[in-house]
Amino acid sequence: MNKMIFIITLFTTFMHVAFAEINLAELEAKLKGDGLEGEIHGASADSKIFVLSYRNPKDFFDNIQLPLTSESPEVLTTLAHIKRHQFFIVKGEFITNRAPIKHINITSLKLSKDYVSELDHLPYQYKGDVIELNSKTEFIGRVHAMGEQGKMLVMEYKDRIVPVFVNEPASQALVSTLFRGDLVRVKYAVRTEPEAPTHLNLAKNQSLPANVKPIELLESLVKSHGSPIEKVGNLVKFSKSPQINTNIYALLVEDAGGTSIQYTLTNFNSPELFVKIREKLEKVWDENSVGAENDRNKLVNRKLVVHAKGISNMVDAGQANPQILINSLDDVFVEVLK
Repeated sequence: MNKMIFIITLFTTFMHVAFAEINLAELEAKLKGDGLEGEIHGASADSKIFVLSYRNPKDFFDNIQLPLTSESPEVLTTLAHIKRHQFFIVKGEFITNRAPIKHINITSLKLSKDYVSELDHLPYQYKGDVIELNSKTEFIGRVHAMGEQGKMLVMEYKDRIVPVFVNEPASQALVSTLFRGDLVRVKYAVRTEPEAPTHLNLAKNQSLPANVKPIELLESLVKSHGSPIEKVGNLVKFSKSPQINTNIYALLVEDAGGTSIQYTLTNFNSPELFVKIREKLEKVWDENSVGAENDRNKLVNRKLVVHAKGISNMVDAGQANPQILINSLDDVFVEVLK
């Protein structure tokens, strides 16, 4: 396989969060010293969610996500304008709290590497509002991330990201088996602290009727791994970034409940076919680019409907997206809506 293609497919397949290999003491020493350099994984100013991704310089796949906060007005002003894929040198210290993952209290941060994206000139308007959670006790959403033996769960509520505390061993055991993108129903209570961003407590078994569970798996992505799959959805473009050195195309499946998931369209066995698939989709995209919209961390064109069939591929719990392995160029085509 061509080396460049092999790297691309690895990035697409195995992008995941790892917690076991990073030496936290070394990270804190950097935070308190010359600073820790990392990449912005996610930033939502109105939700006050900012997350730094640190990668082991010796191993790309050895990485950790670290939520950011600050007591400095100057730093808070800077945080309100950061964006995904920028690199910053951060100084500060880890916060001592009950969270299963470390949070950084920033005293200073400095931009070390900027990132220019096609998304920059297309403002995004969130469709969901975490305030809606205050009047509910359950919702159906996609798993965004999980870790720490099931103690940490991050959910997607519509197009918002919401951290969830999982306190009971039975629920932790279930969460530890989930895959990113799985569709689940969660029952919860809104935490009183921190005030922002909004955090949830997963309901406890003893607070629910005997036949009701705090978290229920509705759709398992790994269950279909290796099986034939056929999907229809809008064409998605993930622009090349510090992790992926070419554009990646996918199809977006949305439902009436506000959840969505994208399936990356690829082929691992034939570099030549992979290139042809990408070129076919890129040509249609470029010819209809005026219909592109910012969909938070990707571009979507709802005038382009992709029909794709192949083999379902979901090999890692933290895999960025499920994949459809296309066996023939004729197995993917795009319908252009008028």
